[in-house]
Order: sequence, then structure tokens, then C-alpha cells
Amino acid sequence: MEGMPRLLHGTIVATIFNASSPYSPLFPFNCICTNGKPAYVTIKIDNKKVAKTSKESDRVWNQTFKIQCAHSADSTITITLKTSFSILGEVHIQAQQLLKEGNLINGFFPLIMENGKPNPKLKLKFVLCFKPAELEPSWANLLSNDEFQGLRDATFPQRSNCQVKLYHDAHHSSAFQPPFDLCGVPKNLWEDVYKAIEGAKYIVYIAGWSFNPKMVLVRDPNTEIPHARGIKFGELLNKKAEEGVAVRVMLWDDETSLPLIKNKGVMNTHDEDAFAYFNHTKVICRKCPRLHHKFPTLFAHHQKTITVDTKAHKSVNDRELTSFVGGLDLCDGRYDTEQHSLFQTLIRESHCYDFYQTNIGGASLNKGGPRVPWHDAHACVTGEAAGDVLTNFEQRWTKQCDPSLLVPASTLANLMPRTRTSSSIERDWKVQVYRSIDHVSAGDLFRKLTVERSIHEAYVEAIRRAERFIYIENQYFIGGCHWWEKDRHCGCTNLIPIEIALKVVNKIKAKKRFAVYIVIPMWPEGVPESESVQDILHWTRETMEMMYRLIGEAIQESGEPGHPRDYLNFFCLANREQKGQGEYLPPDFPHPETQYWNAQKNRRFMVYVHSKLMIVDDLYILIGSANVNQRSMDGERDTEIAIGCYQSQDGADNQMSLGDIHAYRMSLWYEHTNSAQELFLKPECLECVQRMRSIGDQMWEIYNSEEIVDMKGVHLVTYPVRITQEGYVKDMIDGIHFPDTNSLVKGKRSKMLPPDLTT
Repeated sequence: MEGMPRLLHGTIVATIFNASSPYSPLFPFNCICTNGKPAYVTIKIDNKKVAKTSKESDRVWNQTFKIQCAHSADSTITITLKTSFSILGEVHIQAQQLLKEGNLINGFFPLIMENGKPNPKLKLKFVLCFKPAELEPSWANLLSNDEFQGLRDATFPQRSNCQVKLYHDAHHSSAFQPPFDLCGVPKNLWEDVYKAIEGAKYIVYIAGWSFNPKMVLVRDPNTEIPHARGIKFGELLNKKAEEGVAVRVMLWDDETSLPLIKNKGVMNTHDEDAFAYFNHTKVICRKCPRLHHKFPTLFAHHQKTITVDTKAHKSVNDRELTSFVGGLDLCDGRYDTEQHSLFQTLIRESHCYDFYQTNIGGASLNKGGPRVPWHDAHACVTGEAAGDVLTNFEQRWTKQCDPSLLVPASTLANLMPRTRTSSSIERDWKVQVYRSIDHVSAGDLFRKLTVERSIHEAYVEAIRRAERFIYIENQYFIGGCHWWEKDRHCGCTNLIPIEIALKVVNKIKAKKRFAVYIVIPMWPEGVPESESVQDILHWTRETMEMMYRLIGEAIQESGEPGHPRDYLNFFCLANREQKGQGEYLPPDFPHPETQYWNAQKNRRFMVYVHSKLMIVDDLYILIGSANVNQRSMDGERDTEIAIGCYQSQDGADNQMSLGDIHAYRMSLWYEHTNSAQELFLKPECLECVQRMRSIGDQMWEIYNSEEIVDMKGVHLVTYPVRITQEGYVKDMIDGIHFPDTNSLVKGKRSKMLPPDLTT
């Protein structure tokens, strides 16, 4: 239709009021053929459920849903009235109709039965109101006017007067000295965790996906807390519990951890080991399975949080809450510094007791490196939002454990209420806690909802408000399957990749600069040729192809010169080390011509990216436990937690991007590139994109070459795909496999694994 939009791209606000007989508007529902059975309403877009009301016997709901859309205007919106046993009727609305009728559809609508005929006894009253995505104000406008009130449809509101510390990696060596005027002062996460727990007087509450109590937090010989070196984490927790601190540990119960396989389980999360370690101690440790009606062991509790009481700012006696949230698990292999060494730390305290290599079959310290270097991101929040992280823990514990084992915060002397901090403290961070969770895992969800997907909603809204650039680090990057060329019905419907692609497309149409940088691991954790890894690589390639195809088409339609990589670039991290003096000499060696042998001979390996963060315009950051895939964003799969935060602005445009988020990104880029260049101050400009791309391409050549050349602290490498002018994603000319492996870069669709598992 001439002049009509091609996309349903924005937000539908849907309010479902009631079902009614046209002859009896006061709802004598027992007279209707449904016999008064509890009924509910679902909303689908192209057969994918996007909203569901509660079940009500009187058929009155008055529930409102905010539904984010990035769909074709040819899509169909289906609103269905159901009971547990039958479909009572449906209303079908074409998206084009919603767009055509002033973005509003309102009224009583007759329900169509399964035989295609109207149900004469039932109508459904609802309103659909559509707000196009392009009407969203930018972050700069929102924050300069102090208009942003946070996400409305989340359990926890946006909190003011908070303090946030941002971390990358578990630790930094003393050699890591970025220019402080550009990059800020790096902080040491695990040492801060140790100090926070050591200083707790009342509570230490820990929720984890994987947890190893025998792990050591403090390993640096130059640490500021030398008494902590070598202390096992479990020993610290036992000590605090003996002092009378309430230590509660809530772990995901991997139900594949069985005595038959020495309690290791499929994911080797140490849940049984931790439970046994704290048995007969004052630390109360509980295992919580991720209950699900389809696959009891398929999904996980993936949250990683620590909440403690700490000394209140500028107070002698008062205490307040501090919470750690992010991607780093308290377990094997996570300790690393910005150096991301492969071989040279195997004989040192940092890794000689913590050799970790799950990507190579049969790897062990006795056979030598490479270990898996680990890059991650985490945050620490103090203030009211830290109390929301505690509330999340309490809601989960109450749902699956004994609530009497929790300590009511109201009984703790001098502890500020979790919803208030001292009025004398002026902190400039505003923070909102987001979750992916359902009523099976936590009680008291927002407004009768059975599922909370506020992490996904926050990502989408943040992308829509982007004006200059987006920077993402994530363990996975999969989504938007309804826009893929194939596998459109695999269920990976999260909108994050398609929202990014559409943001770039709209900027190209408006002839404005915009840049997206996405850093992911070379391949997902695991043996690269394995079924699951190949499946995830397949979904990742599908996602990339969709994004580059749309951007390539937009460039061609614009008639302007340009290449898709001028706007969107995927990177990964890697390292290559020449042999150094005093290096560990293993007593054994891997079999020749294996992946292990190749990686050892060529002195190279990927740096595993486990971060889960997004920075928008250097003004807003999302950071937490959630991956960019359906498992993390769905709400009914893995349970996740994240924070969205920003600093209050003074309204001076030229100063708006020079806060802690900007410094954090610059510090990350300094770690990845071993440089802090003036160009990095403006990530959206083409010159910055070209510089980052040049670094990535050059480092890939060094990493991929037969000659062993030390990468000298530069880890950023271009993801090994080739992008054509038209936006097609191709294999690299010099190889279709990752170096040292037989793994296809593009992956291969599994014939055995269900998409729910790997998307």
C-alpha cells in the first residue's frame, strides 16, 4: 500500500478489559456456555505469545501490557480468550490495520470460534495503542532534562542516590595503567568482594550459578590486603558465620550432578561439592533446581549476586547494603587480569592451582597450556538498589527454601532501611534492577504477572534511545529469528539484534553517523566441534546474516557510498604469546596433530568473553548476568538479574559523555587495544570505526598466521567472517575453520538438540 509503513516497529500498549455478552453487559457469565470457568486472554504476534492475562472467573481483567515489536507490517496480531481446556474465541488484527487507523484500535470485538464463525454470545473489550520506536527521545535529551523515570513494568523502580563501581576482569595487575584522565582508575573486583564480606556484621547473602568454596579470591603478591592471600572463599564464609553473621548461599541445583559421575554434572558447577563443604557448619547452603514444566534440568538459575551490610558513608555506626551484580561466577577459571596470559602464569600463584581449559578435550596442567583466558564484567551498587538485589534473593529463597532461615532486615541494629539511604549522602547514580524470572522461581511479581522480562525490555528501550553508538560485550549474540532467512520458527524471538540493525538502518536513511561494536567469544565455551557449540555458532551466523543484510540493503537504497562494516562490527578477543623465560615445563604433552597440540605449538588461544554488558552513548549502561539469547531474555528459561544505570547530568551537552560510564568504556578499550587514542572519544565517527577495524584486522592476521608473533597486550581481533559490500556474510578467504581446530566458523545445525537448549 503506497505510503504505508513496512514495519511494525515500536511498542503496543494493550489493555484487556473484559469479555461480555452483547445482550447482558453486566456479565452474567454463568449464563454463557463457558459455565463460569476461569478464563484468560493471550496476545500473539505471528503465532508467538507476547502477553497473557491472569485467570479470572468473572472474565474481568483490566490488565495492561507493554509489547515491544520489531515485525513486518504484514504481521497478524491474535487476541485469544481461553480456559484451561478450550479456546472460546479469537480476534485477528492485521498490523497494517493498527498502523492505518491512527495507531489506535478500541472497542468491543466479537470473538471468532475455531470453525471460523463469530461466537454470538461473547465479545472482548480491549484497546491497542501503538507508539512508533522513532518517537523515543534520545538518552541525551532524557537525561539532560531529568525526565527518565525508569522502566515502568519492572518489579523494582528506579532508585536515586546510589553509588556504582564498574569492574572488568576479576583483577588488574599493577602494570595496568591507562591514562587516568581518559580511562579512570581500574578497580579490583575480587579484592573488593573479599573486603566487603570480611567487613560484614549482619548478613552475607550469595546467589550463584556455579560456586567453588575452595577457590581463592586474593592471589596478587602486591595486594593491599596481604593477610587475604591464599584464603579459600569457603574459609572466609565459615569465619564470618562463626562470628555470628548470617551467611546464606543459594546455588542452582544442577540435577545432573550425581554420585555416579563424581558429582560433576554436565556443567561442573560444584553445587554438590559446595553443599557438602558447608554441611555441619554455620553457613546455610541450599540447592535450588530451576523448576520448569517441560525440561526439569534444561534451564538454570543463572543469577550471580552477593549482598552484604557495609559501613555507611560518613557515619560511625550506621550500616547500609552493598550488592555485587554481574557476569563473574565465584568458581574455577574466572580469575584473570588484563594480561590474559596463556602459558606464562601457569607456574605462578594466579593459575598454578586454578588451571581451567574446557574447550580442549583432555586438557590438564600436567600437559601444559594454553589455559582459557577469561574476560568478564561486574558491578557493585550501594544504596537503595542494593536493597532490591537483596529483595530478589529473599523472594527466590522464600519460594524454594525455608523462609524462617532469613534474617529480617528490620531486626538489624543501625541498618538503614533498604528503601532509604542517609539524606546527607549525595550520590549521583540512578539504578534500576531488572530480571528475567517467573512465578515458579520468585514470588510477588509485578502487577499479577507470572513472568518478568524487564531485562529484555530495558535492552530494547536503551537501543531505541541510542543517538551515537552502542558497545556490547556478551557471551552470546542470538535473536530476531522472525527476520532470519531460515529457522524462523526456532523460538529465538528476542528483539535485541533486530533492534540494533533497525537503529543502524534508520540512521543510514537519516544520513547520520552511528556505530555498533559487538565483542563476543570466538566460539561458545566447550569443545568447538561438539554438537552444542556448532549449534550455537549456527544461530550466531543466522543473526549476523540478518543484521548485515538489512544494513546492506539500506546502504544500497540510500545511494550513498559506504560499507556495512562502517556501521556494524563484530570482534572477539584472543592472545598469542612467544615463549618466555622461566615458563612452566609440563611433565606430559598432548597427542600430536590434535587441537591441543596445535594450540600449544602455535602459542595461541581465544580470550573467552563472558561479559554481559551494553553501553549506549557513554550515558547509560546495562550490566548483569543475562546473555543476548532467548535463554536469558525469555523469563521462562534461565533466571537472570541485571542493573540499568546512569549518572545524573548537569545539562551541559559538552560534558554529558565524560562520566564514569565513559571512563569505563575507555578502560575496556584500553585493555583490548593497549592504547587510549583521541579517536576513541567519539566512537560514532567513521575514523574511530576504521581505527578499531584496522586494529582488529591486523590482530587477526597476527593471530592466524603461521609465524608466531607476540600480540603484546593487544587482544581485539576481528571476528573471522568476511562482509561483502551488499551485506552478505561469507567465510574468510584463508579458512572456514577456527585456527587449530576442525570447527566450522559458521557452525552446523544440530539434528539432535532442541532449539530451546542452544538459543
